[in-house]
Amino acid sequence: MDRPPPESPIDLRALILYDNYQWRGAKKSYESYEKMCEIMGKGAIAFKDYKYWFKQYSKEKDRDLPIPDIRGCILTDVINRKSAEKSIDDLSEAFKNHEIDKEDHDYWFKRFENGQSFTRVTFSDFPEDVISEIIDRCDIQSYLNLRNVSYRLRAIIDQQAPPCTHIEFDNTVFGCPDVIVDGALIVEWECDVLSRLPLEVIKTRVLGVLEPLLRNPKLRLKNFTFYTNSRFWFEGAFLYTDAVIKLLNSLYRKIHVENCTIFAEEPKDLMNVLRCLKPGTLELMSISQGFEQNYINEISEMDQWKQAKHLELRVFGDGLPPMEHFLHFSTIEAYFDSISLTDIVNLCDSVSKSINLERIQIVNQTRYDTEEVKRVLNLQPTASPEVYSIPNSNLFFHVLNRFGSESFKIYKN
Repeated sequence: MDRPPPESPIDLRALILYDNYQWRGAKKSYESYEKMCEIMGKGAIAFKDYKYWFKQYSKEKDRDLPIPDIRGCILTDVINRKSAEKSIDDLSEAFKNHEIDKEDHDYWFKRFENGQSFTRVTFSDFPEDVISEIIDRCDIQSYLNLRNVSYRLRAIIDQQAPPCTHIEFDNTVFGCPDVIVDGALIVEWECDVLSRLPLEVIKTRVLGVLEPLLRNPKLRLKNFTFYTNSRFWFEGAFLYTDAVIKLLNSLYRKIHVENCTIFAEEPKDLMNVLRCLKPGTLELMSISQGFEQNYINEISEMDQWKQAKHLELRVFGDGLPPMEHFLHFSTIEAYFDSISLTDIVNLCDSVSKSINLERIQIVNQTRYDTEEVKRVLNLQPTASPEVYSIPNSNLFFHVLNRFGSESFKIYKN
């Protein structure tokens, strides 16, 4: 008689082979099977059908068996009051061709002893604080791997804050779009490999790491870094940079970032990245490229700019930008190709009048006449070398020599 195997909550083939090993006949085996079905709240097949399958499966050998699900065998051992040690010994002997994992066996044996069901505990069974602690103990690669296990697990993980505080997108080295998270290079490329891959594959891999992190509403970053460099750009480099900026602009909320570093030669890219950062939480802006003085009015209207406390800025070109756009900062460190004596005098005046600005440090690529500055500002020496007080003010002028550049710092008492 040919018939399909019956639907069963346990592996009938494994159970019958196990009972055969223990010299149990069909009737004795069926009694154990009925007890298991009763415990699980499942309906048992009729004895005549069980007897048929007992006869069929008894002809088989352990070596012909696919990997057996031994949970039914473990449950019948618990019902028959075997010890855990005796149970695993018998199972190992009955299924010689299949390694029985002791840890897995002990897990199920204890569950059945405690009256629990076949359902294994999953992530969704854990309290939220336990899941949070598990994720906190993950490094970023483990976190990303966990997300790829299943859609269900991903949904649970995405409700928790990602275990990272630093994210960097670097597209400056020959158009290779690297992604660095907490100092770990998560996406990197060999240039010879990169040249053979379709552009969309590269973009997908980059966004596959960045998107789940940046879209997570619980993400809290200390640092976000965005680097692009047009000197090495080709079609792909434009695509990767544009894709990341589009991702940033598609977010339904601003990213919580304390410090940002932006190296973007295009002013529009600089502003697009800044717009995606949360005003108020952003304290330090470090802008190495993309800042052009003819865009200062537009940039200075952004809340991100207005509410930041500290600025590091590299300005290409000569002359000081309009200082009224900078007076809300507490500290400024700026790099200029060249500023004039008039600019230095205006800086001192601006710092003196500002209620917020405590310190400004200037790295000037062109040498200036230190003695002329001393004379014009009437700088007065102090006990510290290279530090001078400015009469009728609460300011000090500190002459610095850094890497062959003429630099100085103006700060309040």
